[in-house]
Amino acid sequence: MTDARLDRHQYVLGAPSAHVGLLNCERIAERRHIHNWKVAPHYHDGLSQLFLFGRGNITGQIDDRHYSFQSPALVWAPALCRHGFDYEPEMLGWVITIPSADVTRLTEGRAWLRDRIQKPQVLEGPEHVKLLTEVQLLVRRIEEEHRRYGPDRSLALEALFQLLLLSVYRGLSDEPEAVPARTDRRQILVQRFQELLDQHIQAVRSVATFAAMMAVTPTHLSRTVKAVTGCTAGGIIQDRMLLEAKRQLVFSDHQIAEIAYALDFSSPSYFSRFFTARTGETPARFRRRARHAPGG
Repeated sequence: MTDARLDRHQYVLGAPSAHVGLLNCERIAERRHIHNWKVAPHYHDGLSQLFLFGRGNITGQIDDRHYSFQSPALVWAPALCRHGFDYEPEMLGWVITIPSADVTRLTEGRAWLRDRIQKPQVLEGPEHVKLLTEVQLLVRRIEEEHRRYGPDRSLALEALFQLLLLSVYRGLSDEPEAVPARTDRRQILVQRFQELLDQHIQAVRSVATFAAMMAVTPTHLSRTVKAVTGCTAGGIIQDRMLLEAKRQLVFSDHQIAEIAYALDFSSPSYFSRFFTARTGETPARFRRRARHAPGG
């Protein structure tokens, strides 16, 4: 990944733990003051993205391939997928960003779907115009729901996003390999590590335990994760734990002590120290602030 950089501060904001809600939906034009219609090749750790181009021409890079898109078109970029685009000024398009942990959860038990979206995918061309028109209606609904702040918001977004993934799957049904899969062994190892982390988030904290599950040494796992993501394996585990803690504080009515024990912390005080050290505020204060913030 020498020709792309890990992005956490320009095109998306923060590590996965900063994305407490299910997803973020915004128009590409909303960030034009940042990218000036040109997004340099980059990748995300722990975040997946879906791009929908409704009007305008786009050139782009997805992993090692270069594309020229004529709208309508759709691009699915899973975590660690390199991508960059040159947009036609004032083009119409959306980008949906979702933590990969949620993608794993929403596709659990559906190997037929997960196999497709573990790789970058592209839908374009005359044969997909009807499907992509329907997808645009879905994305507009997601955009509308994303602006709502009621208790039903998360449920609506989850249902709409699942329909969106299903549309991608159906569009790919006649295209076994829309984008060739990368064979980078390091990337495959990191993806597997993150899948196991999502599956065992409440029970496993040790890099050594994850390494044993993958039949590699802890040193090899740590070095590979650091090389691919720029973060340590331990840091990714802690960030994923922090995301889980934030979501339980915001979206559940459990007592803080109950959340601490559910996440396998040895005591509520240890959980509070862990949370405060990484966020700058106590779990109780975070809960109060997040529940009174738009979208909280």
